[in-house]
Amino acid sequence: MIEQAVSHYRILQKLGAGGMGEVYLAEDTKLNRKVALKFLPVDAAPNRERTHRFLQEARAAAKLHHGNIAHIYEIGEANGKTFIVMEYVEGQTLDDRINSVATDLDEILRIGIETADALEEAHNAGITHRDIKPSNIMITERGQVKVFDFGLAKLTATGFEQTGSELPTQIKTSPGVLLGTVQYMSPEQALGREVDHRTDIFSLGLALYEMATGKRPFTGATATETIDRILHAQPEPMGRLNPTVPAELERIIRKCLEKDRECRYQSARELLTDLRNLRRDGSQPSVITERRVRETLIRPHYIHVLLALVLLSVLGGAGYFVTRNKAIDSVAVLPFTNESADPNLEYLSEGITENLINRLSQVPELRVVPRSTVFRYKGPNVDPLASARALGVRTVVVGKVAQRGETLSIQTELLDVTNESQLWGEQYNRRLTDLLTIQDDIARAIAEKLRLRLSSAEQQSLTRRYTGSAEAYQLYLKGRYFWNKRSREGIRKGIDYFRQAIDLDPGYSLAYAGLADSYNFLGAFGIAVLPPGEAMPKAKSAATKALEIDSSLVEAHTSLAFISLYFDWNWSAAERGFQRAIELNPNYAPAHQWYSHLLMARGRTGESIVEAKRAVELDPLSLAANMNLGWQHHWAKQYDLAVEQLRKTLEIEPNFEQGHWGLGLAYEGKGLFEEAAKEFQKAVDLSGGDAVYLASLGHTYAIGGRKADAMRIRDELEQRSKLSYVPPYWMATLCIGLGEKDQAFRWLDRAYEERSGGLSWLGVDPRLDSLRSDPRLAALSQRVSLSS
Repeated sequence: MIEQAVSHYRILQKLGAGGMGEVYLAEDTKLNRKVALKFLPVDAAPNRERTHRFLQEARAAAKLHHGNIAHIYEIGEANGKTFIVMEYVEGQTLDDRINSVATDLDEILRIGIETADALEEAHNAGITHRDIKPSNIMITERGQVKVFDFGLAKLTATGFEQTGSELPTQIKTSPGVLLGTVQYMSPEQALGREVDHRTDIFSLGLALYEMATGKRPFTGATATETIDRILHAQPEPMGRLNPTVPAELERIIRKCLEKDRECRYQSARELLTDLRNLRRDGSQPSVITERRVRETLIRPHYIHVLLALVLLSVLGGAGYFVTRNKAIDSVAVLPFTNESADPNLEYLSEGITENLINRLSQVPELRVVPRSTVFRYKGPNVDPLASARALGVRTVVVGKVAQRGETLSIQTELLDVTNESQLWGEQYNRRLTDLLTIQDDIARAIAEKLRLRLSSAEQQSLTRRYTGSAEAYQLYLKGRYFWNKRSREGIRKGIDYFRQAIDLDPGYSLAYAGLADSYNFLGAFGIAVLPPGEAMPKAKSAATKALEIDSSLVEAHTSLAFISLYFDWNWSAAERGFQRAIELNPNYAPAHQWYSHLLMARGRTGESIVEAKRAVELDPLSLAANMNLGWQHHWAKQYDLAVEQLRKTLEIEPNFEQGHWGLGLAYEGKGLFEEAAKEFQKAVDLSGGDAVYLASLGHTYAIGGRKADAMRIRDELEQRSKLSYVPPYWMATLCIGLGEKDQAFRWLDRAYEERSGGLSWLGVDPRLDSLRSDPRLAALSQRVSLSS
């Protein structure tokens, strides 16, 4: 667009881009001045709702008249492009300023005061900025603050509502570098919750922290890791990074950065008042920096200062005594290292780790980082203290496992992150048959050192054994080890080990739960290795048996509810099962994840998204939970949010085949067929030609104009179905894409006969929209409902 004319503006150069548009420097040929032009993205132009929101927010922001807010002059449209004209300010962004020069206390306070003043003006007008960060704060050549991008504001006063954040979240990465808005998000933004003016206060606190220390408080190697730290970690004490930071400034910033917004400053006015008071009183003795203490000690009356410091030390010691007797509320059990020469014993180190996580998760009021998150920190060279800080926990458990013949050696220790000390450590050298006893001892010792006050029932739960057979337990650990690989071959190996464990101990409820999970995986509609009629009855039998042995087994309740949803089509039984699982363990992420499926299938979209987000909140690095949230957005036809979430998922694991599949579905929903085809092809390649992914590729080829390619895939799958199982539901969607309605209904009827789980989605799957007016679809939906 350079040198092009838009209305009476001549484009000079591109300044940048964000989630709500591109920004150009332009010349106003009428008034002979430089301005900034912001254009609505081209792909959003056909979206009337987004265009309306863009204009509505721009008009609201144009009413703001404040010396520290970049003004909006005009809203216009030319050549089908909607744009807003903003004040162009020459100067240096705060981001550049932080990186180029040291920021002294007076400048930190001045910039903070002027920014808070601008926010107060906007908040009083019902506008939340939602993207406060150093690159949106300009320092003019005269030193004045100008806050930009109120055109992205959210209208709280007019009742305008929107789920989630509209912030630009595209992450540009190079080795070891993460750029983007994500580092300045508030916890509620990171969780996709509704935001308000206190979100701006959190983000301003992040900027103040960075100015004072030269370091961002929450950073990670990936966007997901950064988000996890925003949600759970505490920033490093500012005094460690810059000893001259006044205690009062650190208090102010920490209050801005409270994760619970009810504990933050409740208004920009409150923050502004504290910053002004600190600036006014900065020269008074009440604000003492480490440097000032050192200066005071060389004065004649230093003895009084020393006495004061001794008194503070005594009081601090008393505080420490109280703190060290308080229960510790968070722990991460890092993957134990396999010190044996045999890599086949990896199941043992992983199993012991998972066992400790599961045991400690039974303790109320103790936050235990879930398996899928801590296993991202597996490896012999992992720094346990750095990992614990990244995970936002006070303590971390580390260990080593070695087996030599029938002798088992386990070395473990509990570390306190706050003072980098060891709270407890022990070396166990016993027979392999003593494994269950060793794990009991470790769990009890950790609970004691965490100063957890447990009831007798909780103590029993902590050291509960589901089998008395050490051999059966080892077989179960092998089963879970292969199950966690989530591969078809791994699941089949897991089934074999679970069965061997049950043969040794027919009352082993966890082994039955493992069998149920395995057959659910093989027969699930998204994987479909086995026909549902073959896999799901086996899963149901195993889950039912597990609950007969132990009615409080959360995993079994979840598995049985899954079967009720996807095989029995018994909606009420499925809901009771998921709710019971959540009641037994509110922190069990899979129960929330699968419950979201039921809610979406029944048309309860809002509740579904809430449950899916809860699963991600409980297990932020879980591929399954993150994928599921994107999936729910897709079924709800919230395609932009689906794309955003699935990109985040693939940042965690770029080779996650289901992630590419889900992203392909979202792109297809947006009408981006070429992009969808690329993602589906990646899923096909990573899976070795999975029929579900191949059928999805054929569908997008069909509706994207590549009918010959779609027909080729259809013919290939029909031939394959004569030799191996091909899920009929997905074949039906491929035929729908080709416009072969009669053939599609033949496949759907076959899916009904097989009780395919995909039929649970008849009411919400966008690919079936072209059949909505066909009475055969309504009849099929009725048959499925009657089956429930």
